[in-house]
Amino acid sequence: MDSPSLVVVGELNADLILTSVQALPELGKEQLAEGMTLTLGSSSAILASNAGALGVDVGFVGRTGDDVVGERVREALDDRGIDVRHVLDTPDDATGLTVIYTHGDDRGMMTYPGAMEALTIDDIPWDYVAQANHVHLSSFYLQKGLRSDVDVLFRRAKAHGLTTSLDTNWDPDEQWDGGILDVLEAVDVFLPNDDEARRIAGEERLGPALARLGQRANVVVATRGSAGATVRANASTQSFSPPRVDPVDAVGAGDSFNAGFLRRYVEGEALAECVRFGLVTGAYSTQAAGGTAAFDPPDAFWSFAAEHLESVPPPS
Repeated sequence: MDSPSLVVVGELNADLILTSVQALPELGKEQLAEGMTLTLGSSSAILASNAGALGVDVGFVGRTGDDVVGERVREALDDRGIDVRHVLDTPDDATGLTVIYTHGDDRGMMTYPGAMEALTIDDIPWDYVAQANHVHLSSFYLQKGLRSDVDVLFRRAKAHGLTTSLDTNWDPDEQWDGGILDVLEAVDVFLPNDDEARRIAGEERLGPALARLGQRANVVVATRGSAGATVRANASTQSFSPPRVDPVDAVGAGDSFNAGFLRRYVEGEALAECVRFGLVTGAYSTQAAGGTAAFDPPDAFWSFAAEHLESVPPPS
C-alpha cells in the first residue's frame, strides 16, 4: 500500500478480557471469571482493524515493545490488510496491555501504557501521511509523548489537504484538559462518547456540551451506547437510533462505530449516512467477544449491514 486513504495515529496494545467476574477486584482477594479472551486491543487498533475489514486502505503510525505481545498486535493488523511499516519498536518499553473485566452490567479496565507513551511528533512520517485523505487519532490522554503536539499533527495534516478526526477516549486522571479545546479547532470530526463530551465541555447535560464543543470542532458526533448517536453540526443537533441487536460484548463498539463512520466519510458521503453506517458497524461489533472478532471473516458483515441499515431510522 503506497498511499492509504486513512492514516491512524495512535496507541497499540492487547486486550485481556475476563467476563462474568464473580465480584469486582479487591486487594488481597482472588476472584474467578467465567470466560477469557486475549485479542487485539486499543481504540486506535480496533478502529484501524475494523476499517480495514470494511475495505478501507489504512496505514498505522504507532509504537509497540520489541516483544511477543507487540509482534502479535502487528500480525493482527497485518492480517486485516493494515499497513504497519510505520509501527516502530520501542526496546525500552513493553507493549501495552489492557485488562477488561465484566461483572453483571458493569465493566472496568486497567491499562499498562508501555510503549504507547513513547510515540512523539518526530515519529510521524509526513511524506507518507501527506498521501492520505484523512488522519485519525485516538486516546488523546494516553499518548503522553504526543499529546502536547496533537494540534501540530492536525494542523499540518490539514495544510496537506487532509481531513481530521479525534476520539479522546477516557482520561485516567479525570482532568479532561491537556489543551483539548484548542486541539478541537483543527478537528473536522470529534468522536467522543456522551460521558466524555460532557466532561470535556464541563457541562452536566449533553445538549449544552455539544453546543460548546461545536464551537471548536466542525462536527461533533457523540455516541450514546444503546441510545445511538447525537450529532452537532452547523449549529443544529440531530439524534440517530441504532439497530436493535442482542449484544454479546460491547468492548470496542464505539471504535467500530468510528470505523464505519470514517469508511463513509472518506468516501464523501453525507453526514447522516456516515452516522447511520457507523451505528450498524457498532452494533455488529457487539455480536462477538472483543472489538474485532465479529468482523472475522470480514465478508459476513455485509449481509448484516444490508438487513440492518433499513432498520436505522432517519435523524430526529
